[in-house]
Amino acid sequence: MIKKIAIIFLFISIILGCSKDDICTGDTPTTPKLIIVFKSRINNNIFKEVTNLTVTTIIESDTINIYKSVTTDSIAIPLNTGTDITKFQFIKDNTNDNPGNTDNITFSYQRDYIYINRACAFKATFNDLISQLEIVENENWIEEIIVNETIVEDENTTHVTVYH
Repeated sequence: MIKKIAIIFLFISIILGCSKDDICTGDTPTTPKLIIVFKSRINNNIFKEVTNLTVTTIIESDTINIYKSVTTDSIAIPLNTGTDITKFQFIKDNTNDNPGNTDNITFSYQRDYIYINRACAFKATFNDLISQLEIVENENWIEEIIVNETIVEDENTTHVTVYH
C-alpha cells in the first residue's frame, strides 16, 4: 500500500514539476529561413519556376544539399547562425546527365539572438541582409537579385526575389 502511494505521489510530483518552459512545442517560433521567390526577368509580376534546381552550401568544408533537383518557384533556405555570411550555389537544370549551370550567391547579415524560453533557448534573427551574385560573363542564369526585406525575423514574408 505504501509503495502505491509513493508511486502516485512521485507521478503527481513529476507532472506538477514540469512547467511550460520545459517543453519546446512545434508552434514555438524558431530561427527563420530565408524565403526566396523566382520571377521572370521579362515580366517582373510573373513567378517563374526553376527547373531541376539544386541549392548547396559549404559549412566547415562539408557540402550540404538543401534542395536537390526540384522544380519550384520559391524556396526557404537556412542562413548560417554561426557567421555573418552564408554562401550558396544555385544550380539550374542539374540532373544525373547534366551538371547544370551554377551561380554563386553570398548573403551577408548581422545576427541577433532572442531568448525564447528554457526549453527552446535562443532563436536567431538576421538584420541588414545583403546579397551578392558572383558575375561570370555570359554564364549566369540569374539576371538580378532584389532584397525585399533586410530583416529576416519570420517565414511569412518574401525576403529575396531572384529574376531569371
